[in-house]
Amino acid sequence: MNNWQIRAGRGGVCNFRANYDFYFKWLTNKVCSCFIIRDKNKSDKTKSINWNYFKTNLILDGQICVTDFNEKLYACIGNRGGEPNEYYLPTIFTIANPILGSKQVKIGVNGVVIYNTEIDQFSYTGNGEIFSGGLYDLISQTAALLADNIISINCCQINARVAAFFTADSEAQAIAGEAILKKMYAGKPYQILRSDLIEKLQVNPMNTKAAGSSITELVELHNYIIANFFQAIGIKANNVLKRERLISDEIETQNDYLQVSILEILTSWQAGLDEVNKLYGTEFEVALNPVLVPDLVEELTEPEPEPEPEPEPEPEPEPEPEPEPKPEPEPEQEPEPEPEPEPEPVAKIEENEEIISDIVDMINDAKPKEGEEDEQREPKEEAEPPNDN
Repeated sequence: MNNWQIRAGRGGVCNFRANYDFYFKWLTNKVCSCFIIRDKNKSDKTKSINWNYFKTNLILDGQICVTDFNEKLYACIGNRGGEPNEYYLPTIFTIANPILGSKQVKIGVNGVVIYNTEIDQFSYTGNGEIFSGGLYDLISQTAALLADNIISINCCQINARVAAFFTADSEAQAIAGEAILKKMYAGKPYQILRSDLIEKLQVNPMNTKAAGSSITELVELHNYIIANFFQAIGIKANNVLKRERLISDEIETQNDYLQVSILEILTSWQAGLDEVNKLYGTEFEVALNPVLVPDLVEELTEPEPEPEPEPEPEPEPEPEPEPEPKPEPEPEQEPEPEPEPEPEPVAKIEENEEIISDIVDMINDAKPKEGEEDEQREPKEEAEPPNDN
């Protein structure tokens, strides 16, 4: 068996079917490991449920029925049917198990049908075409893309090893040229060739850079396919093909999308388990695996931090009171002169009489005497001009 047959055979890297089966199982296992189902009230009644079978069929088929056989609970696959309710949803789930037997379960009465998502309740589209529920289609498509891409990567790896090819005019020249190449690859540092052989052999170099860039692109595509699958089921992964740093808006948008996707599955699973708990008195609950998706679990389960109380502002120290200025000493006021004592009435009359007599004397001294008055009048009369009349 040559190398190509090994690559293309069972388990070979170029065997599409082998690659598809591997990636289908690998992706299914990744999805199943995202969820943990806990049984808080373990009993003989609930130990009969195989939770790996429960998760695998619920994820791939989109539905599974939990019902009782011989007073024990089992997770069973089957088909829905019967008379539809007012929302055109089936009311009967038919089980045909070769060990447990056949049973027609009346949904909600003697059994509960759990759905992978709420949309999996509906088995038809608007145009009446039936579609499969669960994540089977998504896992199958992703497995096919990865299987094809891994074969392309292997082909580019092989082509990248061919640095050049040679042309010769005859088979003998080709054998001689191949022997020389083997010695060169074996490490012989020199070769002696005939001149005619050098002229006949032509070396044609291969474009190895193109093969290297193709491998890089295929590896990026491989990682993108895986990341896009995980994003679709709600596991955080970067599917933005850009070599620059991601901006915060892109990261926040991805986180919001993840929370919606993962909560849609969790809500549907828990709603179905709640109906089982109510019908059979069990205590089942589903949770995310904290080991696989720690960041997302923290975002969904962490309580919002309480706002820290604002620290009370420290009271500002009161300014020290400025020292009151010492009052300047008021200038000493001169003592008011004491009023002189009023003279007695008799002394006052005498004083007034003296003043009056002094005034009279002054008036008398100012009047001209009679002889002086005549002397003053005479020259005035002589000076008058004569009257012509």
